[in-house]
Amino acid sequence: MSFEISFFIANIVKFFHGGFVAIIIAVSILFIMYLWDRAHVIRVRYEEFVPLNNYLKLLTQLSQDPDVPKYASNLVCLSKCPNSKEIERKILYFLLDKRPKKADIYWFVDVNVTDEPYQAEYTVEKFNTNNIIKIQLKLGFRIDQNLNVFLRQISTELVENGEIEPQSNSYSILPNRKLGDFRFVFIQEILSHDATLSAWDSFVLNTKLFIQKFTASPSNWFGLDTSDVYIERVPMFLGHSNRVILKRVDQIIAKK
Repeated sequence: MSFEISFFIANIVKFFHGGFVAIIIAVSILFIMYLWDRAHVIRVRYEEFVPLNNYLKLLTQLSQDPDVPKYASNLVCLSKCPNSKEIERKILYFLLDKRPKKADIYWFVDVNVTDEPYQAEYTVEKFNTNNIIKIQLKLGFRIDQNLNVFLRQISTELVENGEIEPQSNSYSILPNRKLGDFRFVFIQEILSHDATLSAWDSFVLNTKLFIQKFTASPSNWFGLDTSDVYIERVPMFLGHSNRVILKRVDQIIAKK
């Protein structure tokens, strides 16, 4: 301790001679890291997951409905659910309630970054169907997350193994193409005005969302620059808001 205190005193005199710059940078980085971690904890606390088995019939019916125009041959939704049997409620709301999205195959992909630098594995859950597939990717932190390339490899292997049917694609310059077009969907959250959080938690979430505007876009991060990408913005309803219920009051028309 004597050595550390003497070392601290010897260097503290440099604070007003430029040392404050390093302190400001360190504190700023530490503050951003804290905001990022705290915002993640708040979001996970209110994240709502639902069993995907409860919606298999609806998704299958939608993919075969002739009255609904096709949204994509292969619709890929990026998920953050660690459970292979569940999915975020907001994704199902996007697919079913907010103008139904018809597709031949619904892909739900969850990307997990592992501590092993070069791990590259995946698992497949088909729910005993041919049109609803959930994939969990386990990628090491040194692996580039080229989602387009990985999904092409996985889908080709599934077709070759007979796990899914090949899709007819008459308008293609690739003679050996097994599946049709892919469309990727990212759910981007924004904080709702109806969210009832503490002032500090609201500041943390709003700050993180503001910083995200200057970070890499999801299409760049996952190597989807040349792919068909759609970003859906949904509000985060965090906390329990005190909703005002309107009461109908019938007007009495006076007789002349």
